[in-house]
Amino acid sequence: MLPNQNLSKEEAQWLLNEFQPIINKGMIKGKNIGLYTKALNLMRGTNLTNPGCSCEYGSRGTIAESVFNQYKPEIEKVANAV
Repeated sequence: MLPNQNLSKEEAQWLLNEFQPIINKGMIKGKNIGLYTKALNLMRGTNLTNPGCSCEYGSRGTIAESVFNQYKPEIEKVANAV
């Protein structure tokens, strides 16, 4: 079950259309860490801020990608709901 049961259709579509294309595309840097943080917040229903140092970017990215991959079928259901 998706941790954020209140994920909206628009948020699910953002995850599929904006976040999914950037995952597994190389290093996570300052220019894209905000996207990983936003994705994690949407999927979990949390309010995390960007990590304070670049040494934490990799772990944030790994967690966000893992959560996305784990719940992708549920995200797709929400995105495609009528």
